Amino acid sequence: MKKLLLISLVAMLVIPIVLQARVTYLSEEEYKKLKKKERLHYWENLENDLADLQQRKADAIANQEKYSAEIETLKEKLAVANTEYDKVHDEILMFLGVDKSDFPAIMRKIKYFNNQIANWNKLSDKELWKAKKSVRGMIAEYNEYRETKYAKVPDFRKDFSDLDNKIVNLGNSLEAAKPKYYEDTYTVVKHDWLSKIARYSFIYNEMSKWPIIYRANRDQIKDPNLIYPDQVLKIPRGLPYEWKVFKGECLWRIASYPEVYDNAAKWPRIFRANKDQIKDPDLIYPNQIFEIPRD
Repeated sequence: MKKLLLISLVAMLVIPIVLQARVTYLSEEEYKKLKKKERLHYWENLENDLADLQQRKADAIANQEKYSAEIETLKEKLAVANTEYDKVHDEILMFLGVDKSDFPAIMRKIKYFNNQIANWNKLSDKELWKAKKSVRGMIAEYNEYRETKYAKVPDFRKDFSDLDNKIVNLGNSLEAAKPKYYEDTYTVVKHDWLSKIARYSFIYNEMSKWPIIYRANRDQIKDPNLIYPDQVLKIPRGLPYEWKVFKGECLWRIASYPEVYDNAAKWPRIFRANKDQIKDPDLIYPNQIFEIPRD
């Protein structure tokens, strides 16, 4: 700030002199070509310009003394302001319980979050969604650190303000990358059962939807009345675009599922979309994978 102030003042003194100079100097050859009256006029202009420059030089020197005095006054005010700032700054650090020796660790943490966000931002939507657990974990880690005393140090206010915006944008990008159909996971705990899990607000908030969870996990649930702690269940979100046939299923039954069409009468849609592998609509087989039209 001090250097910028001094440069500005010097520029105020020098620039007017440069801009107002009107002397056009002639070479010796050009001067010799002038007629007598032209030479007299040339010298008259030189003398007038010299007098003008001398006056402006005197004014500039006077202004320099004036500005020098003002600069000294500003220096004194700046010194007082710096002293007050340092006092308040030290009081804030004392109140937070943070020492300046903690600053390098805070800077490393800021750099860590910036690098993480930059790496996630390089991913495609599909890659970003695939890494959603890690992304959400990092966002949670940032939000937790944001509440610590280290994130409240005034020296890093702008750094964390910038990170706040980046975290919001990353969250929005993750939400935008979410496919129309995807699967979350849920780890079974003691005393869980499928209808209870379906009733959780963060699952379906409706116990009658437990069959959706069952059908998505028939590879590991043989009896829907028997699930065990630590089982990791797939939780379907949205409407699937494919369906893997299980034993005992038929087209109308598949169409009747709420996650498919919730209407058994719509089974011909599945049949028409999969004629390449369904020769007889009454004959489908386990492990066949059918396209489920959505348009």
